[in-house]
Amino acid sequence: MTVYVETDFLLALAKDSDWLQGSAEDALTEYDVETSPFSYLELLLARERYEFDYVPLAANLLELVPVRDEGEKQVVLKAVNYYDEGMTPFDAFHAATAETRGMDVLSSEKDYEDIEVARVPLEPTNQE
Repeated sequence: MTVYVETDFLLALAKDSDWLQGSAEDALTEYDVETSPFSYLELLLARERYEFDYVPLAANLLELVPVRDEGEKQVVLKAVNYYDEGMTPFDAFHAATAETRGMDVLSSEKDYEDIEVARVPLEPTNQE
């Protein structure tokens, strides 16, 4: 049986010690587990509290706790790299989603100009 897991499951596996760790490890043998990129986004947000080495952590967790398909996996991997390069977690996931989907980003956020995603300016131009 496949079950959807959320961030507390990922945290239980990622942390050195967690009261849910044994249950999470048991669930890995009992169920096929799956999650979404949102859980990995939340894991990046939790990183500030737990100070994970998030680049290898995300790659390793994706093997244990996959997302729905290859496209979602690419979103997570690209987002972690963008975050590592200095983007905020949310901007990193937006950029990775747009890139994976082959789309430009309509935004005022200038960080998109430093990566492979084309930014379409949202801010007004000087033209009347």
